Amino acid sequence: MRAEWSRLGFILATIGSAVGLGNLWRFPYIVGENGGGAFLIPFAICAIFFGMPLMMLEFAAGRRFQGSVITSLKRIDPRLRFLGLIPIGVTVVIFSYYLVITGWVLSYLAFSVIGYADFSEYTASYLPLIAFFASLLLVLYIVQFDIKAGIERANTYLMPLLFLFVLIMFFEALTLPGLGEAVAYYLAPDIAALASPRIWLMAAGQVFFSFSAGFGILITYGSYLSKKEDIPASTMMIAGTDVVVALMAGLIIFPIVFTFGFDPVSGPGLAFITLPAIFSVMPLGFIFGPMFFLLLLIGAISSLVSMMEVGVAALVDEARFSRRRATLLIASLVAILGLPSALSYAGWEIIVMGRPFLDTVDLLFGTLLLPLVAALLVVGIAWFWNPEEILEEINRSSRVQFPGITIILLRFVIPVILVVVFAFFIVGLMLGLDVV
Repeated sequence: MRAEWSRLGFILATIGSAVGLGNLWRFPYIVGENGGGAFLIPFAICAIFFGMPLMMLEFAAGRRFQGSVITSLKRIDPRLRFLGLIPIGVTVVIFSYYLVITGWVLSYLAFSVIGYADFSEYTASYLPLIAFFASLLLVLYIVQFDIKAGIERANTYLMPLLFLFVLIMFFEALTLPGLGEAVAYYLAPDIAALASPRIWLMAAGQVFFSFSAGFGILITYGSYLSKKEDIPASTMMIAGTDVVVALMAGLIIFPIVFTFGFDPVSGPGLAFITLPAIFSVMPLGFIFGPMFFLLLLIGAISSLVSMMEVGVAALVDEARFSRRRATLLIASLVAILGLPSALSYAGWEIIVMGRPFLDTVDLLFGTLLLPLVAALLVVGIAWFWNPEEILEEINRSSRVQFPGITIILLRFVIPVILVVVFAFFIVGLMLGLDVV
C-alpha cells in the first residue's frame, strides 16, 4: 500500500518544492527588467494555459500509475521506461549544486547573527564545504522517513514559518522610503514591451521553472495523492501561492535595495553581497537579516527534499531498496557530484567554459536542459497515455471539469512552446543576450 499525503500536506509540500531560491531572488529581477507589471500579463497567460495543465498532467500520471517517474512512464508504455532516467539524472545534478548554494545560505544565516563575512573571502575558505555537507545531512534526515513522517511533517512546520516571515518583511518593506522607486521599477507596466517576442518567451520559461515542471517532482509527489484529491483545485492553489510569494519577494527586496541606494541585481550577488551590506547598516537589520536568510533557507530545503525524493522514489519502486538505503545512496552520489561545484569558487578555481564549474552546470542543467526535458516528459505522457483516461484522471473528484481542449494543449501546444523556449535560450546565449 503506497503512502498518501493529507490534503494540506500535499499542498504545502508542493508549494515548498516550487518556492525555491529562484523564485525568491530571480523572479522579481526578471519582472523588473522585462516590462515590469506588463510582464505579469504574458506570465499569467502562460501560467493558466501552459504551466497549470502541465502540472495537472504530471499529478494525474503519478496518481493513476502509483509510482516514481520511471515506474509511471513504464506503466503508461514499457517503451518509455528509460525516458524516466532523463529527468531523474537532470534533477540529481541540479540537486548537487543547489546544495552548495544552500550551504552558502546556511552560512550567511549564521553570519547574520555573528557578523557578515566578505563573500569572496568566505567562498575561498573551507566553510562552504562544511556547509555543503551540513545541508546534505539535513535533507537526508528529512527524506529518510516515510513521506508523511518526513517531507509532509517538515513542510507542515516550514511553510507556515516561510509565509509568516514573508508577511513580516513585506509589511516592514512598505514603510521604507524607497518603496515608491521600487514599485516604479518592479511593477510599473511598460505596455510596449508586450510587442516583444522575447518577453513572452521569458515569461513562458519562468512559468515552467517556477512550477517545478520537467524535474519529475510533480509525478513523484502525485504518486502519493489520494483518489479523492481535487487535482485542478489543488493545482490552482499551489500555482497561485507560488506566484504570490514570488511577487511579494520583489516587494520585500527592492524597497530595501532602493532605500539604501543600491542597484537591483539578482541571484547570489543580491543575497550574499548587496543585502548583507544593507542589513549591516539598516535599523533592525539584526532582526531582518536573520529572518531573510532563514526565509531563503526554508525555500531551499523544501525544494531540495523534493529533488531528493525523485531519485529515492525511483530506487524504492524499481530496485526495491528500503527507503533509508535509497536515501543514503542518493546522498552519496550527490556528495560526489557536488564536490566540484562546492570547490569551484574556492582556491581550486575549477573553471569550465569560462565560468566557475557551479555556474556552468547551472547553465546547462538548471536552465538550458529543463525545457527540453519537460518537453520529452509531456510528449511521453500525453502521446502514449489514452487521452480519455488523462481527462478522467485530471477531473476525478473535481468540481471543475476540464474540457477536451486540454489534450490539444498538452499534445501540441505545450511541447512546441517548450522546444521554442529551449531554442530561444540557445540562440540568446550564442548572440550574447541576457536571457538566463
